[in-house]
Amino acid sequence: MKRILIICLTAILCTAAHAQQKHNASTPKDPATTPLPPHEKGLVMDLKMEDSKIYPGTRRDIQVFVPRQYDGSTPACLLLGLDGNLFGAITVMDNLIKSGEMPVTIGVFVQPGTSYNQDGTLARYNRSNEFDRTDARLATFIESEVLPMVVGLLTPDGRTIHISSNPNDRAITGASSSGIAAFTVAWERPDLFSRVYSSVGTFVAMRGGNEYPAIVRKTEPKALRIFLQDGVNDTWNYIFGDWWEQNQLMASALNYSGYEFDYKWDRGTHSIYYGTRAYPDAIRWLWRGWPAPVKAGKSMNGMLQELFPEEGSANVTGWEEVTPLGGHKLSDTLAIMISDPEGLHRLSAKPGANKLIRHNGADISKYVKDPYRVLPLHNGDKYITNVNGKIFLLRDKAKKAVKLEGIDMSGREIALYPNGKLLVASEENSNWLISYIIAPDGTLHSGQQFYWLHNTDNHNHTPYGNIAFDTKGNLYIASPIGIQVCDQNSRVRAILALPGAGRKVEAIAFIGSSLYARCGGKLYVRKVNATGWNSWEAPIDVKSQGQG
Repeated sequence: MKRILIICLTAILCTAAHAQQKHNASTPKDPATTPLPPHEKGLVMDLKMEDSKIYPGTRRDIQVFVPRQYDGSTPACLLLGLDGNLFGAITVMDNLIKSGEMPVTIGVFVQPGTSYNQDGTLARYNRSNEFDRTDARLATFIESEVLPMVVGLLTPDGRTIHISSNPNDRAITGASSSGIAAFTVAWERPDLFSRVYSSVGTFVAMRGGNEYPAIVRKTEPKALRIFLQDGVNDTWNYIFGDWWEQNQLMASALNYSGYEFDYKWDRGTHSIYYGTRAYPDAIRWLWRGWPAPVKAGKSMNGMLQELFPEEGSANVTGWEEVTPLGGHKLSDTLAIMISDPEGLHRLSAKPGANKLIRHNGADISKYVKDPYRVLPLHNGDKYITNVNGKIFLLRDKAKKAVKLEGIDMSGREIALYPNGKLLVASEENSNWLISYIIAPDGTLHSGQQFYWLHNTDNHNHTPYGNIAFDTKGNLYIASPIGIQVCDQNSRVRAILALPGAGRKVEAIAFIGSSLYARCGGKLYVRKVNATGWNSWEAPIDVKSQGQG
């Protein structure tokens, strides 16, 4: 009987605790949630997208909201709502545009895709695939497929839709999976959107969203203004993690990195109940001060501060696009480390020349079939990799190259540590770099998976470009998410973002304190508070950073 009583009491307490989590509090109604009279409302047009190149076989509905204040000639601002017209967004926009609390703004509300069998039955939902993944695919879809459907449309009363291309004039919103998606789109493409509202965002371990707090802390701040909303009881599925904890980590990371951000924490669960109530104030805050531009802040990241001590709160990335020198694809000097792989081994190892890399008068390819990367050393020796990722040592006075046996985990990208005693090589199909100790005879031993990199785009063998050291022993890696910078003990401490539409860095090179990077087929340069070191220079002593 006693055992039965305990069980009953436990059930009652659990039921009571569950009941306490339900919404049972009054929230003052925001005036912006009250519909305007019909003659003051904007109009809504319904569109259907029947297929997609980015998401093949999907169909979706799109709504376009055009406020009455839009004149049909001046480009309007944009609010793009993922998951459709959540939060009563259209009503709120009607009110806030009328009151002047947000600019004249076109609303584009996009539903996630669904796919169907030939008989019309549902084949699959595409929502998580579109919204939870942490890459640029959704941003590309919006830019190349959604917005072209909208721009140029005629409203029933004859107005042509024009939307500003300035990211400062654009906001993106969503909830749950579309909440993290709104952040991802702006994070990947700050040239498309500067303002983000994320309600109960799934910054959890579904498709890599749990890594965002770390990535945000390490990456140079971007020109984004972000509003987060979540509740203390927000955990939809413990398999993936705790939504509430992850949103707090995101807030902490954004604060650490100097972003313009705000948040609204409440007692809600995983629903849009409180997100809807927070929405009017969030939208007011996102547009506050417009058209003054959203600015990138200054991170508290020590390595970023060390590399760029002069950068303050101004929205300046510091990168400048440059034209290659000498009429070549790239300058002779840069070609040593940054040119396309096919051209690299055909260019001189020393600045100021433009000829084949030769060894005792013969082309490198005579010694190594399909050479890929060449590291000329101060003593005349060369380390060479081929397209298969094997490492060779070519002695200055030898008649043939020596394949370094047992180096099976090596990759095509290599770099020499500034003291000349370590060689770092990428590992194929991996986010590791191998560190080898160099013996007096130039052979390699004691290789370890040493440098660990953030990896969100592992394809085409290895996702990383070439690698380079500075004189402090910090390693710089061209990667899909920017230039990752590791300390001596192999940890990524900073991620340098590149301007433009893409963040994938194809190649990097140092000339003194100028860091060059190729991104999206363009060449950029930036001054850093560090000095690059190249393999043909005399080895130097490197001050130890300790074992950390």
